[in-house]
Amino acid sequence: MILRIILLTLLLILLILLFAPARVWLSYDEGTFCWRARYLFLRKGADSPPPGKQSDESAPRQSPAPDKPPMTSEPKPASRSQKPEQTPQPQEASKAEPEPSKEESSRKESEKKSGGILAKYKPQSLSEGIDLALDLLHAAGKPLRWLLRRITIRDIDLDLTVSDPDAAVCAIRFGKVNIAVYNTLALLCQFFRVRKKQIRICCIYNQPHGTYRGSCQIRVCPAVILGAVIGFGARFLYRQHKAGKAA
Repeated sequence: MILRIILLTLLLILLILLFAPARVWLSYDEGTFCWRARYLFLRKGADSPPPGKQSDESAPRQSPAPDKPPMTSEPKPASRSQKPEQTPQPQEASKAEPEPSKEESSRKESEKKSGGILAKYKPQSLSEGIDLALDLLHAAGKPLRWLLRRITIRDIDLDLTVSDPDAAVCAIRFGKVNIAVYNTLALLCQFFRVRKKQIRICCIYNQPHGTYRGSCQIRVCPAVILGAVIGFGARFLYRQHKAGKAA
């Protein structure tokens, strides 16, 4: 009974770790880019303390540096006398080094001759390297598409204000911004799951500068990444096994 409870708790923890989504928040506001990442109770990004505080804390620790010169000036003659005693130590160690190196080299040669898993896929020529790269690309095709389709980009919020002192230039820029924004969204929809919150693009004349703000959230589960890696490995090994039989 106790063993079943332990196994169930371990299974529950594993399911939570695999299916708890990892989230990344991205935001851009007037030239400042911020990001935050969160997975369960782990957080990183904008919530972390700024590096300026860490440098201020480390500065006072270096204050006792001026006290070191008088201490180092006294043991100088002792250090010179100890130099001939320390020199034979690395020589003795260097003499003992070649013996284990021979054993290691013999082990590596025996592993290569026995044909390990990784040694089978090491290219021995340029043509084999190109074939291996092509096999990797073919094997990564479907798993990569499967992975990208399960990544969600949600809560897309864009607030863009296009402005220029010249009305004609402002109208042309407004059209270019609309083309760029909606074509980018259409491209993202081909690979990811996209959910828009709101998109506002305004055109204001007689102003020297515009305002550009945007934010979004990216979500993915570790189970999806693990499944894509397993699928990639299985497809690659199958292609290599099939090519070995044909040869």
